[in-house]
Amino acid sequence: MTPTIPSAQQHQTPGIPSPGTTATTFVKQKPGTQISRGTNGVGQKYHIIKAASEGGDKRMLDVIFERLRHTIRSEWMTGQEVASILETFEEVELTPPTRLTDEEKEDDLLMEMWKEDVKQHVSERRAMDKAKQKLYSTVWTMMSKVLQNKVMGQNGFIESGQKKDVVWLLQTERALVTEFDSTTPEFLSVADAFEKIITYRQLESMDNADYVKNLMTLIKVYEQYCGPYGVHYMEIKKINDEVRAAVDDMGNPFSDDVKAAAKNVMIRDFREAVIAMLIIRNACKRRYSSLKKNLVTDFGLKINKYPDTIDSAVNALNVAESQLPPFLKKQRSPEVQFVQTNGEQKEQMGRSSTTLLAIGAKM
Repeated sequence: MTPTIPSAQQHQTPGIPSPGTTATTFVKQKPGTQISRGTNGVGQKYHIIKAASEGGDKRMLDVIFERLRHTIRSEWMTGQEVASILETFEEVELTPPTRLTDEEKEDDLLMEMWKEDVKQHVSERRAMDKAKQKLYSTVWTMMSKVLQNKVMGQNGFIESGQKKDVVWLLQTERALVTEFDSTTPEFLSVADAFEKIITYRQLESMDNADYVKNLMTLIKVYEQYCGPYGVHYMEIKKINDEVRAAVDDMGNPFSDDVKAAAKNVMIRDFREAVIAMLIIRNACKRRYSSLKKNLVTDFGLKINKYPDTIDSAVNALNVAESQLPPFLKKQRSPEVQFVQTNGEQKEQMGRSSTTLLAIGAKM
């Protein structure tokens, strides 16, 4: 029977506590272990996650999830894999055993070993599914009543509750904490999410790792509702036109599978290039003014030295930082910080036109 959307007083989705329920107890996975409720664990002082409307913010969300990750890694079975979900907000894929070739199947020993590997994989999958369901319940009980009610108002809540889809719950929770709420007009939420990205700036006291992590969190909230960041309609049209027109070395069109794979790669690469430029653009002006100036000057001379991946952008900042004069190399705090300022739009980056051929050769 399909449950109805619960009211603020009665939460009816199977397996989920009622709104306002807090994490007075946590799931134990190993005998004799329990999540600490003191200041060094995920206890009463730290565990309530609040919506943006009641003072919640990403900094506190990070603190809470870091403590929860630590506890899960040390006290839950499959702790490493489950804890990674709290960091990536994405599903964990467990790789199944590689299928044997017809020749390998003739080897009785190899066949028996393969069967044992399959049994182990099935066992791990089941353990992972149970752990994710428990994580869903744990995260739900850590939310404030206000945040629970907001989550219940989001599209997809009933389905996620029935499946105990922890990835959906975490993504929705993050969006609400960073003020993306589908119960408000969609255009306003999209505009606010985009503004947070464009106006975000690295503070002088913020290291590069935290800066990029914070920026990527804002981008992922935007992408959850709007698709790949920076990949606008005209760019999609150009990619589609290029994919349709492409032929192999013999002049034959590519298969639909190759075209679809190539399109995904081209969109991914374009997104990476846009974000890489944004990382440079929003980096600390005082520490990286020379880097920014040199990139702009070179670009004006038709020499594009802008990084085209997130990793290369971070590396460019790290290299530039290593060359800073001593008076700029002050100790910076790794704590999470945010700053909003006015900013102009980003430049767009190109992409390789050989993607189709490269993918076609691999398929």
